[in-house]
Amino acid sequence: MTHLPTLRREHKGALVLDGSAAAREYILALADLYREDPEGVGDMLTGIADLKDQVERERILDGLGRAEHARDDMITELLVEIGGAEFHLDPRENHHALMQARRVAYQAACIAEAFRCRAEELAAQTAVARGERRRALTG
Repeated sequence: MTHLPTLRREHKGALVLDGSAAAREYILALADLYREDPEGVGDMLTGIADLKDQVERERILDGLGRAEHARDDMITELLVEIGGAEFHLDPRENHHALMQARRVAYQAACIAEAFRCRAEELAAQTAVARGERRRALTG
């Protein structure tokens, strides 16, 4: 089973990068860990949630405090417990991911070019409208 995100098209050509395969595996591993130690996992998840609130409060104070680092350490510890978030890729999957990335990059370039052209059109229309407005005011 692959953990690589998959690229798919939705209605009207919308692209979606779907990472749910990896998320499913992490949730299953977390469920197994919870079955083994419900109190410990529950305490850890509650601690992460509590630290999330504290991180938000500390951000208001321009990032003063250590809650974010403590929360990240707890998340890292939990990720290690469920098997980690890193995985080694099969070369065939690497090639597949490369092809997907190239397709996404090509589509992004096409979208950027379309937006650039549209921006130029809008700039020209705006310039014409300003010229007409000036002529109307001075005319």
